[in-house]
Amino acid sequence: MEKDYRWTTFTHVFENGSVCALYNSLKLKPIFVESEMVEVIKRFGNGATLSEIITDTSPEQGNKLERLLPALDDAKILVDAEGTDDEIIQFFRDHHTGHPYVSIAYFILTDACNFGCKYCFVESRMPKGYRFRMMSTETVEKGLDFFCRLIRLKPEFFEEEKTIVIYGGEPLMNNDAFISLLKGIQERKQDGRLPKKTEISMVTNAALVTSETARLLADHKVNVAVSIDGDEAATNSARQYKDGKLVFADVVHGFNILREAGTNVGVSCTLSQRSVDDFDSTMETILERLKVDSLGFNIVLSGNDYEVSGDYDEKAARAIIKAFETFRKRNVFEDRIMRKVDSFVKSELYAFDCGAAGGGQIVIAPDGQVGICHGYLGSRKHFATTIDDATFNPQNDSVFMEWSRRSPLNMDICRECPALGICGGGCPLNADFEEGSIWGLDKRFCTHCKTTLDWLIWDLYNQMTTKTSSVTEKTTP
Repeated sequence: MEKDYRWTTFTHVFENGSVCALYNSLKLKPIFVESEMVEVIKRFGNGATLSEIITDTSPEQGNKLERLLPALDDAKILVDAEGTDDEIIQFFRDHHTGHPYVSIAYFILTDACNFGCKYCFVESRMPKGYRFRMMSTETVEKGLDFFCRLIRLKPEFFEEEKTIVIYGGEPLMNNDAFISLLKGIQERKQDGRLPKKTEISMVTNAALVTSETARLLADHKVNVAVSIDGDEAATNSARQYKDGKLVFADVVHGFNILREAGTNVGVSCTLSQRSVDDFDSTMETILERLKVDSLGFNIVLSGNDYEVSGDYDEKAARAIIKAFETFRKRNVFEDRIMRKVDSFVKSELYAFDCGAAGGGQIVIAPDGQVGICHGYLGSRKHFATTIDDATFNPQNDSVFMEWSRRSPLNMDICRECPALGICGGGCPLNADFEEGSIWGLDKRFCTHCKTTLDWLIWDLYNQMTTKTSSVTEKTTP
């Protein structure tokens, strides 16, 4: 019996001259066809059967359609006519969202900082008169025990990788808590309270790094990200000490100390306006001066006094793609675009772009309050409990349950977006600031995702055609 197909609303057409890419935003497997075949295939959307379409088209197009059909079925360009799009999206919602499990813990050793960066999304949201704090060693110990308890709430996931992030403010302003945290993690890994696969990361401006600090980080195998936004002009354009003193020389000095100690050190590069305007220099600093093999680009968030140009979103998106084209030739890992590349290459849906969305992280404030996103340290909005709460369970908490569903899969405005499956929803904090709710759009991130998807599709096509041409050249007598 002939199978009935239909054209789903999750299928999108990308045009490039005489070639089109058909792409299901939930299946993530583009199928490349001649442009003339698109209207033929779309006839399934009007209720036509395969037999009817073949009868009404030329023999050549009919043969092409029959040859294409298995691939169109596999990539879900065409879907079973019996199922509805509501049923399809609900399947993905049920599978990917609404199941909070904490695997990431941010320890905010202090919310104070020796820098006063213009685009800081943490300090810029703190109310006037906010009192900065230092985390005590007692809070460190209680925080670790709190995290250890949460990761055992689902024993089947306990041995999977966990991440502890040392964060601020500037975490190295609180040396006692810093040392206590590293020792506490090591002890708990040794006695089994933390899994062996517990990664430690730290984000720092590196100005306070000493040789002793660097050796300690190397000994504990901490992955360190140093905030550097490109060359001296780019970094100093948005980053400075509280008194206005320029920071670049001190940051690079700290970076070099970390490298000399054998620390696994990379760069956290916020794409300031100057960084994207002079991106060639930004790349030269990253690759030639710092010689990093791992980094992460950050898109400037809203909610501060730092202004960007009207074309910033597009320029930042293009800059990240340009960097990736160079990085993959030099075996350099960049985190932001690799999230999208990994999802696309593996055809695996990417539901959340941060640990908070999905309900997968806790943030432990210096005073022991526990929230889900460090961007709310000032207001303590979306902070749900404290480290003294021995009964807290994210699966029973309204904050964590809401954030566990905060995915484009559950946002009607995102449903017909081509980038639905690789997006992850961007930053809920930024959406909250822009539109008054974590369920709003992070519009700056939308540009990044859509631009990246278009590039991914045609980059794949170019690789496929290049490989085909190469094989033809080798086999043609």
